[in-house]
Amino acid sequence: MGGEEGRRRAPEKSVLLEAFRRGWASVSGCVPTRVKQEAQRYLDCGQLRFGFVEVRCERCSESRLIAFSCKGRGWCPSCTARRAAETGLYLATVLPRVSHRQWTLSLPFSVRLAVVKQPRLLKYLERRLLKAIWRWQRQEAKRAGHGAGFSLGAGVCFTQWFGSRLQLTPHLHVLVPEALWAASGECVELEGPRDDDVARILHRTLRQARGDWGEQQAAWAEDDFEGLQQLAIQARLPLEVPSSRHRRPRVAVAEGFSLHADTAVHANDRVGLERLCRYGARGPIAECRLRKRDDELYEYTPKRGVTFTLTATDLVRRLVALAPPAKSHLTSFHGVYAPHAKLRGLVTAAPRPAEPPTPVARERPAKATKSRRPRVDWATLHQHTFGNDVLQCPCGGRRIIKALFSTHKAAEERLLALGRPPPSRHLPSSTAPPQLSLAV
Repeated sequence: MGGEEGRRRAPEKSVLLEAFRRGWASVSGCVPTRVKQEAQRYLDCGQLRFGFVEVRCERCSESRLIAFSCKGRGWCPSCTARRAAETGLYLATVLPRVSHRQWTLSLPFSVRLAVVKQPRLLKYLERRLLKAIWRWQRQEAKRAGHGAGFSLGAGVCFTQWFGSRLQLTPHLHVLVPEALWAASGECVELEGPRDDDVARILHRTLRQARGDWGEQQAAWAEDDFEGLQQLAIQARLPLEVPSSRHRRPRVAVAEGFSLHADTAVHANDRVGLERLCRYGARGPIAECRLRKRDDELYEYTPKRGVTFTLTATDLVRRLVALAPPAKSHLTSFHGVYAPHAKLRGLVTAAPRPAEPPTPVARERPAKATKSRRPRVDWATLHQHTFGNDVLQCPCGGRRIIKALFSTHKAAEERLLALGRPPPSRHLPSSTAPPQLSLAV
C-alpha cells in the first residue's frame, strides 16, 4: 500500500516481476535450491491468493485486503526496501547521540569470487577492520589526554554483495561511532581521521588479515551457478563513468583494496543517521530505475553512470547471482553494540517493552527470557516512510484487523466469498525435453 489514499501494491503490474517471469524458466535449472526458494517467494510476494490480512473500518465497515510479503533477502524491491526502512528507523532510535562515520571497504577483482565462495573470508576482514579502527581511536584518546580507561569501541556492519550497476561486488559498509566508552559507561568523543590515518588503518587491516586468509589460491567456478556469479563479477557492463581528476579526501588504496571514510553524520543529525543506515541495508535493485522498451528489452538506469540494456534472461541471471550466501548476516553489531555486550543496555536507548501484569501467586520465579529486537509494525513504518496513516479511513473512522488468512486454501475461499476470484497462476512456457542430435 502506498500513496495518500493507501492503495494496495499491485505486483501484477510490476515491470521487474514481468521480466523475472519471462527469464526465470531459462535460468532456474542452474541455480541451487535456496535460490529457487527465494525466486518462488518473490513470485508469490504480494499475491492475495497466498495469504492476506483483512482490515475493516469501525465506522463505515469498508474492508481492505493486505497481502503477505515474501520477506526475502535477495532482490525483492518491496521487501528489501521495507527491511532498509525498518533498520534505519530502529538504529536512529537506539544508537547513542554521538557522531558516526561510515567506513567503506572494497575488494579487488582477484579475490571477489573467493569471497563469494567462502563468505567467512569477508567476516575475517570485517573484524580486522574494526579492530584497526578501534586501535587508532584508543591512540587518539590517549593523545587527547583521556587516559587508558576509554578503550571500548562499537560498530554496525552492513554487508553488501552487489553494486549499483547490478554487478556482484562484495564490500563492507561499517558505521563506527567517533567515541569510546569506559567500563563505567562514560563516553568520550573523538575527532575524525586524517588521510594518513585512513591509510594506516587500511595497511594494518591487510597485514593482520593475511594470517586469516592464509595462502589463498585462485578461485574458479565449479558449477553453473558459480559460473553466473563469476560472470557477474568479471563481465564489465558497457558503461562509461567519468573519473574525477581531484584526489578524494580520506580515501586509501592498497593492494587493490580501497577504504573510504569521508562520510559522517553529526551527533544531532538523526535524519542523516537514518538515511545512512537505510543506504547500508538497501537492496540490490530499485524498480523505479527499470523500464521496458518497445522491443521487449529492459533499460536500467543506475544512480551513477549511463543507462544500459538487458534482456529478461540476462536480467534474471544478474539478480540470482546477487543472492546473498546462506547463513550469512547482512547486518552485524560489534563492540558495545554487540548483543551480549555488558554496556549495550547502558549505551543504546532501546525501547522497553510493556511489563506484563504481576501474577497473584507464583510458586517459583519465572525463567528470564531473552529480549528480542522490537519489530516495527506495518502501519507505523508506512506512516514514518510515506507520511500517511493507512489505518485512517476517509470517513474518519479507524481500521482494525478483522481476520487473517494465512493459508492458500483459506485465502482463496475468502476471495471467492468476497466476489474477487484470484487470477490464474503464471506458468512458464512449456519446453520439450532435450534431444540428442543424431548423425545421418
